Amino acid sequence: MIRVGLFLTAFTLCAGYAFKAGGKPERVAMMAQLIALLLSSSVAFWRDSGVFATLIRGWLMIDLTLLLVLILVALRANRIWTIVLAGLQLAAIFAHLSKTLYPGLSPLGYAVFVQIWAWPMLIATALGVRNHRRRVAISGKEADWKPLTFSGPV
Repeated sequence: MIRVGLFLTAFTLCAGYAFKAGGKPERVAMMAQLIALLLSSSVAFWRDSGVFATLIRGWLMIDLTLLLVLILVALRANRIWTIVLAGLQLAAIFAHLSKTLYPGLSPLGYAVFVQIWAWPMLIATALGVRNHRRRVAISGKEADWKPLTFSGPV
């Protein structure tokens, strides 16, 4: 359980940094990750699917929802790093897809591949906050969101 404690410590530090020093996209992305973490820990995973022998449907639904939110943030945010964050979450979806398509996938392999992406997501978020702070220090202000424009037929 040391790995869980290490992750929760890293998550708390990253969330504190994002909420203190980040702009709105950084805060929205971190809040989405926080909600997903809280929901994931409350899913029946702890009781029913602790061995990762079968697809964890609750986690799949949470991960799909998080992916949707991160894609929306990536489309609207005036930040490149949010695309990387959404891509990392997509990799977690592929782990669930692998278990769905190949039920014989090793429980250890499924467990590792579904959870491992959380670490690079924290790193991407922290680096995104750091780069945002650097740009604000250089130019004074940075737009958080892309302007809404309509480019359809006139």
